[in-house]
Amino acid sequence: MIRVTSFGKLKHPERDALMERTRSMVPIEWVEIPLKKSPSTRSLELLPEESKFLKDLGRSEFYLLDDAGQEMASPQLAQWLFKGGHRHLVVGPAIGWHSEFKTRAKGSLSLSRLTFTHGLAQLVLAESLYRSACIFKGHPFVK
Repeated sequence: MIRVTSFGKLKHPERDALMERTRSMVPIEWVEIPLKKSPSTRSLELLPEESKFLKDLGRSEFYLLDDAGQEMASPQLAQWLFKGGHRHLVVGPAIGWHSEFKTRAKGSLSLSRLTFTHGLAQLVLAESLYRSACIFKGHPFVK
């Protein structure tokens, strides 16, 4: 099972369409955690929604999406996603990661060294997940 959690709520029909196509091939879910306040800068305190997420998560493993994370080609990502059971990817709020997340995360992945808007990063992730599912299932999309 692949799970994606993203902080902030976006209307993103392209992302959602890709996720529906991916869901038709593999077990995957995308959960959005709306933010009551969307600050423009990162403070020393966790946002209330971040605190709740970490508390609810307990000791479960998760991986951050971060521009400083490990980069993978599509075949590598597909292998990594589907080789080990459950993968939980977390897309942070637009203000960036609190240090607590970096400390607790099992690792981090990078979509690119480029900086994307929050919406574009989510779309690139959704397409990467779809492409990975296609590779895993031998779908002609990737041939």
